[in-house]
Amino acid sequence: MITIAVVLMSLITVAGTGNFKSSMKAKLLTLRAYDESTNLEELGNDFASIATLNTKRFEPLYYSAYCYILGSWQIVVPSEKTAILEKALTQIDKAIEISPKNDELLVLKAFYYQAMIMVNPQQFGQPYSAKANELLVKAQTINSKNPRAEFLLAQNIYYRPVQFGGGKEKALPLFSKAAELFKQQDSRNYLSPVWGERTNSEMLMECSY
Repeated sequence: MITIAVVLMSLITVAGTGNFKSSMKAKLLTLRAYDESTNLEELGNDFASIATLNTKRFEPLYYSAYCYILGSWQIVVPSEKTAILEKALTQIDKAIEISPKNDELLVLKAFYYQAMIMVNPQQFGQPYSAKANELLVKAQTINSKNPRAEFLLAQNIYYRPVQFGGGKEKALPLFSKAAELFKQQDSRNYLSPVWGERTNSEMLMECSY
């Protein structure tokens, strides 16, 4: 009986692992090919559902939050934008509980703060830019080769007023460094984040002229 129980538990574990992999791959395929017609909040909810079935995995929480952040760009009404970003923050904080020293999660939380600035740039611009900067520097102490950390730091500088040390010229070296780091990133693991490279390339061109 004990042997049968062990075998059954092994089969359940393998099946769960297989379901997680196939579900994540399918949703990531949709996410990485998204366009204006993609319902990002719905996709974020799909990743959240995967997370509820895989409570020890931070990845579905990560991608759920990432979808909500992207989805906030499709929303104009500030209260609705805030609501979806609050969902993102909840998922990020849950993921950090699972994987507390994870540079990608710190970068994602910084990305959240940058998105929150768009709710009310006058009110949130300075404090949330500072919060994002702090998290990105912390992420770099964990992994100095994280391209998304360098990319978001560059964006922070780009959108900072010139009189306060920001602007194109100051941001250009950071976008250039991020471009090199994107070339070096290891994306063999299908769960690894790969976002940011295209936008970084666009910003690099913008700052070069």
